[in-house]
Amino acid sequence: MARRLQNFKFGLGGNTMQKQSICFIVVTAAVAMVGCVKAVRTSERPAFERQELDGCMAILIDMSGSFADAWEERAYELFIELSESYFTEAMGTNNRLVISQLSGNDRVVVFEGAPVDLTRQFRSPEELNQFLKKKSDPSRSRVYASVSETLDYLSSMDGVTERTRLMTVVMSDLRDSESDQEKRNRIGQEMVESMNDYRNRGGALALYFVASDEVPRWKDILDRAGFLESQYVIQNELTRRPQLPRFD
Repeated sequence: MARRLQNFKFGLGGNTMQKQSICFIVVTAAVAMVGCVKAVRTSERPAFERQELDGCMAILIDMSGSFADAWEERAYELFIELSESYFTEAMGTNNRLVISQLSGNDRVVVFEGAPVDLTRQFRSPEELNQFLKKKSDPSRSRVYASVSETLDYLSSMDGVTERTRLMTVVMSDLRDSESDQEKRNRIGQEMVESMNDYRNRGGALALYFVASDEVPRWKDILDRAGFLESQYVIQNELTRRPQLPRFD
């Protein structure tokens, strides 16, 4: 290619046939040069389009032995009421529902889907109740770890952005059963860090059926995590009609 360009540069004084040959050489060289240039794509179409979520609600249910009676007698009815309210207000928007369980079972999150997916998977409240019991281990109350894992899961969900409305409902007496004080303190600090990150994303908390003697402790925990009073509600086991969150 270098030799042809040199011929073109010094051979302009030849006859017509020579000029035609030179022109052919130039065109050939130009085409060759164009062929050496890598095509550049002006736009890259993603294989998967991320869909932003309008809202996401997590319901953490205490299935441990210490909360068994409260779940059967009162908390289960509140769970159904919350779910139905969320279904109604979430219609026509892109929302997710997360259900997690608090017990001795290390697997905390047991369901994630659109609100309508819950009714498709569980055809009756009783069927859902049985499912939750099968996923739990009533021997322990992993309160701090379960709260932390639920909030971390919610914050890292695909489609959650700074505009996504986040609400986490916890139905528990909030008595952690960890007897090792050093381990309890470490897990508790990890939970506070998760709560702080969740709050920074605009998340709100609703704590229901909290044991009366645990309320001061949890108010202090919420304060350490940076929550304002307008960002949470905490109600003890004596509250007959809990204040429900709004999803609009």
